[in-house]
Amino acid sequence: MLDKKDDQYGGTIPLEPVAPHNGDIDVKSLEQSGHKTLTKREIQGWLAYSVASEPYSVVCISSLAPIVLEALASGYGRQTSNRDLACNTDVKDYKCVVQVGSLWLDTASFSLYCISVSVFMQAFVFISMGALADHGARRKKFLLIFAFIGSIATILFAVVRTVRLFWLAGVLVIVSNVAYGASLVMYYAFIPTLSRDHPEVVEIYNNVNSGLENWTDYQAFKDKVSNTLSSHSMAAGYASGVALLIIAAGIALAMDQTTYSMQLGMALTGIWWFCVSFFTMKYLPAQPGEHLGENVNLFLYSWRRLGKTLHQASLLKETFKYLLAWFILSDGSSTIISLAIFMGKKKFLLDNTQLMIGAILVPLAALFGTYMWLYIQRKLDLTSKQTLLAISIAFALVPVYALIGFSGVFGLVYKAEIWPTMIYFGLMLGAFQSFSRVLYASLIPRGKESEFFSLYGITDKSSSWLGPLITGAIIADNDTRWGFVFPLCMMALPLALVMWVDVGKGIADAERFSEEHTDANDGL
Repeated sequence: MLDKKDDQYGGTIPLEPVAPHNGDIDVKSLEQSGHKTLTKREIQGWLAYSVASEPYSVVCISSLAPIVLEALASGYGRQTSNRDLACNTDVKDYKCVVQVGSLWLDTASFSLYCISVSVFMQAFVFISMGALADHGARRKKFLLIFAFIGSIATILFAVVRTVRLFWLAGVLVIVSNVAYGASLVMYYAFIPTLSRDHPEVVEIYNNVNSGLENWTDYQAFKDKVSNTLSSHSMAAGYASGVALLIIAAGIALAMDQTTYSMQLGMALTGIWWFCVSFFTMKYLPAQPGEHLGENVNLFLYSWRRLGKTLHQASLLKETFKYLLAWFILSDGSSTIISLAIFMGKKKFLLDNTQLMIGAILVPLAALFGTYMWLYIQRKLDLTSKQTLLAISIAFALVPVYALIGFSGVFGLVYKAEIWPTMIYFGLMLGAFQSFSRVLYASLIPRGKESEFFSLYGITDKSSSWLGPLITGAIIADNDTRWGFVFPLCMMALPLALVMWVDVGKGIADAERFSEEHTDANDGL
């Protein structure tokens, strides 16, 4: 039987099945209704994977991989004006191409092509495994499989000893980035279940069942625990990322910043990812879902399940409204990053050392910003939605500041401004990602966490091509500053959509969907 209580957001939300209560936490009854109270070590097992994998994003994808791929491609490339001549990288603003199969690709764009291919492959992998991971203990198994695939591919950068193997470096980036993204889908899908089974949340759950507290208390407390877990995860990941980036920078400086020294930094990141993942393997609880039915085609199941869900999307209007808003917001934030790097290189002529300093400053600021916004949320007693709106507004001030530069007085006019701008950007970045995934986690049907976070992952990654494409067209024959008009719109317009999301109704719709649209009811 399901009890119902009115929620502070509006709407009536069904409670989870009521467990018998005798004044203490009844672990047996909780397990019978799908709950098993987590231990501190199990929570640490989940947090550890952020420590393991986030350095890959900070060190490899955001910092070293683009430099390494361009250097290897140029080393094997030919001059654009005369393909009979080897690429001369000693010439300022050199233009070279490299042959990949029957195609000649610009060496400066080689890394972008590799990342683009990996994004398209991620979409296919996310969908193929998403719903399948919600059954049995597959979620944890998939997380670990992709963790080890990604880390080993990253370690193999150490074997690329000649520019002739530039293509292998490209393949390793594609494989490692697909595996990294797939593991994060599984990782994020644990947020709703870990929050539900957190010992403090379980205590409130039992208090609700005994009449000591109400549903509003339960939902509000669960939201805060979710944000605490997510913020700890984000901050721990950034801390390990900064540490590994500093070590990688030290290796590069000790070896005269050669391309291979950067490859060793990437390989070290892969070794870290591989080793720390064993802690997750040992302690992260599997939190198994329902068993998959017999005679199910494992290769087609997730596609069929997702097809059913999209066909019934009208039943989850609030969830899909938020997904649309996140698609736009995510593109806006990633475009700001791309434009800032472009301005740093072209306008302020930052060298590799200065770019490395920037690469350290941003995640370091993100670490502090994650806890700063968590403190603000607690101090002002804000919901996840309210906090995300505040962060998004603060984020939108970055392109506003850049556009003020048209005055010639300030606004990324002087080189000294780039550093405080990076720090400000970082203060928003970590919290922006953390609160967004927690808000989304509250809007997805129980038992379909991996399926819906696969959509979240696709929405996050698939928008990354739109901003650079449009801003590239804008700045082609104009001042680079005009490019900031697009991300400003992309950060501002979704705010109305996020404000329009009725979180209470979304939670109720998600609970109802999980009860009514089982595989058996949907003919799967």
